[in-house]
Amino acid sequence: MIFENAIEFRKTLANYAIEYKVQIKLRPNEQHRVRAKCKSKRCKWVCYACIDRDSGYFKVKNYYPVHKCETSSKNKLCTSKFVAKKFKDEITKQPHIRIWEIQELCRDMLGLYVGKTICYRAKLRVLRESMGDWNMEFARLCDYADMIKQTNPGSSCWVRMDSETEPGKNLFVYFYVCFDALKKGWLEGCRRIIGFDGCFLKGACKGELLVVVGKNGNQQMFPIAWAVVDQETKHSWSFFINYLKDDLQLGTGEGLTVMADMQKGFAAALNEVLPNAEFRMCVRHIWSN
Repeated sequence: MIFENAIEFRKTLANYAIEYKVQIKLRPNEQHRVRAKCKSKRCKWVCYACIDRDSGYFKVKNYYPVHKCETSSKNKLCTSKFVAKKFKDEITKQPHIRIWEIQELCRDMLGLYVGKTICYRAKLRVLRESMGDWNMEFARLCDYADMIKQTNPGSSCWVRMDSETEPGKNLFVYFYVCFDALKKGWLEGCRRIIGFDGCFLKGACKGELLVVVGKNGNQQMFPIAWAVVDQETKHSWSFFINYLKDDLQLGTGEGLTVMADMQKGFAAALNEVLPNAEFRMCVRHIWSN
């Protein structure tokens, strides 16, 4: 048997081990040779391959094909990389597929039990290839902000970076968005009452989402603006409220009623940016406390 290189040979060994549900132990990686044997001490299965000097290809030199060990429903060679390659189409078609569903695919099609961590990493690997990497997407936030301003005139979209913590790098801190239609909608058709709230972002990228909503003529919620920040502080709330103040022409807050629960730093930021606004606590939070 001849292979292109050691990498292709190791892939073939992994496919063999997973298909026949046997445990194979690979010696430490070497570029010019690969030694594999069965993990069971009673089994004599062995396979040795190295670079052939004449052809330059990777060639099997020694092979004992008989297995005398029991099959296993677990296999260390069934890595996240293998699962990602095997079920790439299924995950791409269903990007919201659950981890347990990937485990079922492995059990039904491979006959193996694969842990949640491996399936989770496999899913991330596939989605990263098809939809992009989180880090790469954050690196393009400024481009996204410019595109919003270009394609939606009158909209506000601001990104704040930190270049001092790590010299030579622009680290993401805050991101603010308010579309032009929402500005005009609030100014022309909503009462002068707004409500603030925030929630944690759970996933690959942590942080907090800050939002502000109004009330339209039908007494329904009207979304106005939102921001993504690293954490809820007076500084982050000041960033949010300052841009909102300019977009909604709030001045010092005269004739404006603001409703919120006791978010960290919110009251101090509001008093600083909109000192004349009337502040009211959320009744539901008062009742629950």
